[in-house]
Amino acid sequence: MGRAPKRLQNIADRLTRTSWHSGVAMSLYDRATGREYHVGSGALDSRTPYFATGTSKLYTTAILLQLIEEGKVGFEDPFLTYLGRDKKYEEFLVREGIDYTDQVTIRHLMSHTSGFGDFFLYKYQARTLKHAIGDGVDTAWTFDEVLQRSRSHGAVAVPGQSPKALYTDTNFHILGRVIETIEGENFGEVLQRRIIDRLGLSSTYLYCDPSDARPINFMSKDREVRVPRTMTSFQADGGIVTTSREALIFIRGFFEGYLFDKRILPHLYQWRPMYFPTEYGIGLMQIKVPWWMSLPHRLNAPPSRLFKSAPRTLGHMGLGGSICLYAPEAGVYISGTVNQLLDPARAVVTSIKMIEEVAYGKCDEELRRGGASLAGPPPAQ
Repeated sequence: MGRAPKRLQNIADRLTRTSWHSGVAMSLYDRATGREYHVGSGALDSRTPYFATGTSKLYTTAILLQLIEEGKVGFEDPFLTYLGRDKKYEEFLVREGIDYTDQVTIRHLMSHTSGFGDFFLYKYQARTLKHAIGDGVDTAWTFDEVLQRSRSHGAVAVPGQSPKALYTDTNFHILGRVIETIEGENFGEVLQRRIIDRLGLSSTYLYCDPSDARPINFMSKDREVRVPRTMTSFQADGGIVTTSREALIFIRGFFEGYLFDKRILPHLYQWRPMYFPTEYGIGLMQIKVPWWMSLPHRLNAPPSRLFKSAPRTLGHMGLGGSICLYAPEAGVYISGTVNQLLDPARAVVTSIKMIEEVAYGKCDEELRRGGASLAGPPPAQ
């Protein structure tokens, strides 16, 4: 199978030489050459299962786009159309004394403009993590507890009125329940049928069993933490397990039309600022890192690249340093994880470095001299 080009391998190895990274795995595909690059370091390689965390939202988005294509759901439909007017949704989103719950649409949930308070990461969008995963505290929750927590945190905006995307895992937790109601199956079964089977994946699945020790444990600073009950609770908003190789097949399938008609993609690119330099559209992120932010990480780069903005990427990133991204101008896909809970920027920096090496660096020169990389087949239809 061969080894990864040295320049890519060095980027991963520099991370795993530190105590904060037990392993790094990244897989890339270069549209210009049709070549794949698979990089593994430490305890991770391109076939090692890891928690996809927030990148799971892309899989949920893909399922929703299939349902929209089939006429089973619409962007502008209120989510209560599918979940009913159960008492547990009464006064779920109240702003200045007005209950807006029945005005929250599928579009609002997918674009993080619902106005719901978060049940997991942020309270009132404070930039401080409010979870205990980093301390190794393993807790579980149910769908009803998600609703209770979100209600107690309070609404953060009127649906669709905030100029910013107000990220909350609550939105995709609800979307998962919408999918289950429409399909009459649990989310894991829908994922298997609509994504995994279509793409021929064998190591991707929804994490549902706390005794399942296949995914690598998270690193939290310099210690390993295991939180299986927490990870079984995420489901549609962050509960998928995958490998960097299979996530690469998925992200190509997402943007190349193997999962749904790709002509819908431009309709998702309705960007709102989220947290700099990230914007959110409908079901996916856009990351645009300006040159001055990437400058400290380019001090060894050629002068011609020193003051260029980093390649624009579309896709998603997640807790624990998982990424699933496409750089359209560079023509490069990348997926994988740096597996570190408390330094989310590290995954973005690593992915940018690797994208630039593949698109503008010397990987092809290494291949001509005998360095190895593998061209993989396109996703199965």
